[in-house]
Amino acid sequence: MLYKIRYHPAYSVLNVTLKPQERLYTALGTLVSMEEGLILKRSFGGGFLNALARHLLGKDDLILNAIHNPTEEPLSLELSKTFPGDITRLNLTKSGIVVRPQVHVAHTTGVQMGIHWLGFSSWFSGQGLIGLKLHGRGRVFLGSYGSLIQSQCNERFMIEHQHLVAFSPKLRLKVNFPKGVIGDPLAGGGLSSQLTGGGSIYWQTRSLSSLGRYIRLKLR
Repeated sequence: MLYKIRYHPAYSVLNVTLKPQERLYTALGTLVSMEEGLILKRSFGGGFLNALARHLLGKDDLILNAIHNPTEEPLSLELSKTFPGDITRLNLTKSGIVVRPQVHVAHTTGVQMGIHWLGFSSWFSGQGLIGLKLHGRGRVFLGSYGSLIQSQCNERFMIEHQHLVAFSPKLRLKVNFPKGVIGDPLAGGGLSSQLTGGGSIYWQTRSLSSLGRYIRLKLR
């Protein structure tokens, strides 16, 4: 599989060329265009029960696109995101990664979709009890609002909740609330994520909740 990320970092588009018999799995709403000959089917990521758990107890879509090239020649497709920002490729390791809702853009064969317990503090913050865990070996493409930055947590790491994009499954997540704020997805500016343990953290340089507050102030 060949790929190129165009027009980044503000309005990134992922161009992918699938070789004969290759497959790519993409999130709903990300497909922009594809060449004739490619076959698109819907599937349950990680199986029906895992997908149902992420959908009912989290914020993820129930199904995703499986795009297959059954021809004898390379064919291309393009993917994008619903909000401005960048698309970043990660080479997934065996331990995997936990990603927040609406962050996953696509992944290659060899990557499995599972579930990860986020805890009740995540549920009270409006993000659900269960998150999407990507594990196995392959390429993962994540979307961010702004640029995607990688940091390392050695013992404890604090970050504003809406800036957190993904993190290592070895880390423990706890969402801290300002007094009197529970379950308000528009109050992201007061929530902070505390991660403890050792592993990688990925965060975005912009916050959709901050943009929402700015727009509401302008409309008053």
